[in-house]
Amino acid sequence: MNDTTNTQGQTFDLNTRPSEELAQEIVKDAGDLHVDPDAPPEVTLEAAVRQWRVAKSLEHLRAQINAAFPQRSKGSDGTIGDARHASRSSDHNPWVVDNGTGVVTAFDVTHDPGHGRDAGRIAEAIRSSDDRRVKYIIWNRRIANSQPIGAAPAWAWRAYTGQNPHDHHCHISVRSEKAAYDDPHDWSFRTQGEPEAAAAETDSEAAQRALGAALAALPGNADRPLLQRLVDAQDEISALLATYAREARPVRAEEADGVEATRPSFEELRAEYEQLWERCEIRPERANSVAWHRAKLLQNKSRYEQVSAATGAKWWFVGIVHALEASFNFQGHLHNGDPLGRRTVNVPANRPPRWNPPNDWLSSAIDAITFEGFAGQSDWSLARTLYRFESYNGFSYRTKGINSPYLWSFSTNYTRGKFIRDHVYDPNAVSAQCGAAVMLKALQMAGETLS
Repeated sequence: MNDTTNTQGQTFDLNTRPSEELAQEIVKDAGDLHVDPDAPPEVTLEAAVRQWRVAKSLEHLRAQINAAFPQRSKGSDGTIGDARHASRSSDHNPWVVDNGTGVVTAFDVTHDPGHGRDAGRIAEAIRSSDDRRVKYIIWNRRIANSQPIGAAPAWAWRAYTGQNPHDHHCHISVRSEKAAYDDPHDWSFRTQGEPEAAAAETDSEAAQRALGAALAALPGNADRPLLQRLVDAQDEISALLATYAREARPVRAEEADGVEATRPSFEELRAEYEQLWERCEIRPERANSVAWHRAKLLQNKSRYEQVSAATGAKWWFVGIVHALEASFNFQGHLHNGDPLGRRTVNVPANRPPRWNPPNDWLSSAIDAITFEGFAGQSDWSLARTLYRFESYNGFSYRTKGINSPYLWSFSTNYTRGKFIRDHVYDPNAVSAQCGAAVMLKALQMAGETLS
């Protein structure tokens, strides 16, 4: 008999399930605690458990995933824990008892992107679904609870410090109430029939939430003076914004394609821009995000007006470039969000040509607008402005037969297709940034004068 014994001397029998099923099902990684360090103590057995089963909700999740991805690897799948797990607080142990039978309330899903099953996307899709059955999710050194934990709100990603980074599988635990763990309703996760575009967008949203978790972990010990905590937090936030700007900044289309696309003249595109502008509508599911971008532009208007006074470029043009290229970071260069402590490193590199840090954002912003040829321009009509935005990022999206997401993302003029890195165009990827034209449209709809 292959029994597993826990710290209370209670046992459960691993041989109560067919051996071929157990071969895939037993979680054997001794270093993988699969435990939420902030969760309350697990429910424990009051008597020995000889029989066990998997929670019906997780059986159904496994069946859904297997049906959607029949060729996926199951090498890191697991439900029941091995003997080492039994000595620890882990949802892979059948601590929950239903009519004398132990119930395993955790399931590991193998990360197998080669066969379309990205465990990170499963984790994020389930987390985003706010499913009432979920207790917590672990993936790639992060954990999210369905309930608030300390200062972290419900469903927020935060750092996971267990020995196993969970980068070969994601872990899903369900709650110990029978109404939750045995609820067999369908789970919300992306299947093969759904566009990968939605998953690409989710990856970016997950990165934003990861940064949010990092912010929640900023220094803030109660025994430290408030000023110290605030200054330390400010430094950390500046570093995070610089990192985010570098990761989120749109790949310039010409750089991505490796060749420069034919540059149409403004007159060739004027009528098209006017038509696209007239029929542009903000997607309802993006309305809140667009409203946030509009509010940030208006909040920073006085700073953008300083650049406008020095260059002649419209304040809102400066602000939208700031949003797209530097993620609204005033501790980074307007050119690309690189830290102000030195000249730019990323494209365009070595700007401004003269820079003796610490220098100010305004000087850098004036150089950025001048360097790109936007200073001293007199025509700031909508069509001409849209032409400048597209030329800034590049015209190669036209060779792909789509409207540039740099302008139209979050609007009905754009659905999917994106350069995700140099020389790589993904027709199913979706831009997670608000487009320049969409921000401009939001300002106009709010009554802002754009002339």
